[in-house]
Amino acid sequence: MKITKSYLLPVLFVACCISQPLSAAELVSIENVTLIDAGLNDGDSFKVNAGGRELHLRLYYVDCPETTYNSKPVLERIREQQRHFGLEDPHDVVRYGEQAAEYVKEVLSQPFTIYTSYAQAPGRSALVRYYAFIETHDGHDLGHLLIEQGLARIHGKTRPSPDGVPSHTVLEELQDLRIIALLNRAGIWQSTQPGILAEMRKRQREEAEELKSFRQKVAKIRTRDDQPLNLNSASKDELEQIPGIGPVTAIKITDGRPYESVDDLLKIPGIGPKTVEAIAPYVTVKSE
Repeated sequence: MKITKSYLLPVLFVACCISQPLSAAELVSIENVTLIDAGLNDGDSFKVNAGGRELHLRLYYVDCPETTYNSKPVLERIREQQRHFGLEDPHDVVRYGEQAAEYVKEVLSQPFTIYTSYAQAPGRSALVRYYAFIETHDGHDLGHLLIEQGLARIHGKTRPSPDGVPSHTVLEELQDLRIIALLNRAGIWQSTQPGILAEMRKRQREEAEELKSFRQKVAKIRTRDDQPLNLNSASKDELEQIPGIGPVTAIKITDGRPYESVDDLLKIPGIGPKTVEAIAPYVTVKSE
């Protein structure tokens, strides 16, 4: 994916961000950004110098293997990544995580451009991280490069790209690159054990489904028996609780905001009258 550049000066963007808050939907671009060599850097999360301002960024769409194993949450993430890639030895996760970090360090050795709305990314440390897209010096999207090299999985926060490509289309592009990387046995995929991959992923899905069910019971997700979900504010996870709404459709719905009526869903590709009729009892566009 080639990202269209904006030629506004980085200093202007930084000054703008300090003087007034930006809309969560608005991306700003900062050029001539450089990587800061920090111990916390890995393949998808690292510090940069953006127009004299130090930022800790987290990439959209992709998740690289962990590079440490010093806490329970990290160990759980390593197990999740091990199952995703079908790795027999969990140490391979950390080894490829270090490889991904080195690859990013090399690719970002020359000044690059970032696109961010300063939306905060959750993390396991007290440091504030911001979601961002990164365009390398030669015009490539870093997330796409990591998937193409087999050094990351498709996982994490999504949003339309800087040049306006919808989230579901970006996901389809990444899926294509993932298939090519797998067939080429690129990066992590060269250590994948086909014989255990299906069983490991099945186990991961079962645990994820069990956790999802538990969350529903605890959180008591709003349904027609309580309050309908607001199409203009419901999260992707909440929308997925509606019968007939999967991850891709949930992303399309969030991308299509704002809505003036439930029937506005008909403007979304893949959603027809029958789907709208089925989910209508569960949703609204009225403020709570």
